[in-house]
Amino acid sequence: MDKKSVVIYGFGRMGLTHYAILNQLLEDANYIMVDSNKLVNSFARNNIKAMFFASDVRIKEPSDFTLICTPPMFHLGIIRECISRGDSSIFVEKPFGGVDDNYEGLSDYFDRIKVGYVLRFVPVIQWIKKNLPVEDVVAFRGSYFSNTIEKKPNGWRNGPYSGVSNEMGSHILDLAVYTLGLDKSIIEVLDKRSIVSDVDDIVSFDIRSKNIDYSFHFDWVNKNYRKPVFKLVYEMNDGSKFIVDQQKVEHVNQNDQVINKITTVDISKTTEFYLRGVEFSDQMKDFTGDQKVIGSVEESLITREIIKNVIEG
Repeated sequence: MDKKSVVIYGFGRMGLTHYAILNQLLEDANYIMVDSNKLVNSFARNNIKAMFFASDVRIKEPSDFTLICTPPMFHLGIIRECISRGDSSIFVEKPFGGVDDNYEGLSDYFDRIKVGYVLRFVPVIQWIKKNLPVEDVVAFRGSYFSNTIEKKPNGWRNGPYSGVSNEMGSHILDLAVYTLGLDKSIIEVLDKRSIVSDVDDIVSFDIRSKNIDYSFHFDWVNKNYRKPVFKLVYEMNDGSKFIVDQQKVEHVNQNDQVINKITTVDISKTTEFYLRGVEFSDQMKDFTGDQKVIGSVEESLITREIIKNVIEG
């Protein structure tokens, strides 16, 4: 069998994570890493079997799999280069560019581009996707809290490509798109504040879409949290609720008494190898396989448009 070819743009934390997983998934693949950071390239050359380039000008042949793990302001330009080169399958880290980027001209290639919203692959989210009676959902509440930003960030992380909506909220919006079919909708922005950075640090907004009322709250300057924590609540037409966090799903009745509880232990999700959580491994399996779970461009543009409306609202 011919060796697969893999190009990874950006060899920071996510580029390294995906490489480590792919190195287990793909037997004896050829890797090219593209990163302009000389220190990163020097260190990696001594530890990783791959070709390293500061730019992609020397890459002439199309790749089987391309991963774009750079800051989001570079996503669109790299995507266009990958399409021009004829790369077969392109993975872009969330949040997929910026809210003001021009995505025109890409529609003919959407089937080749996938977006890395990794929370889709969390076992309890997969349980919700398979078991939630979507037709009975009347309301959804999604939140994400952390104490990520303690001092004003530098560079692009203090600009329009960052902020809590892009960095954290996009994950929760994508889960609403993935599990419920959230679509373009009417948005009412209730709260938007810059506390530490010059962009959005706290946001709250409501959406009405397809007969479901949505409520979102994102806050990455909350000192009550040591690490990022998300929570999803699906309210049903019988008054019961499905309450979801990283580790469990609880189905509770109108009086908040637990009807059923499913944990990650109950699901007993296993993988041949484990790195940063089973969801990261499963994401790469899906990307290099049948691509049934991974986010599409069409879905990601819904999230992009909502965030744009929130930021500008």
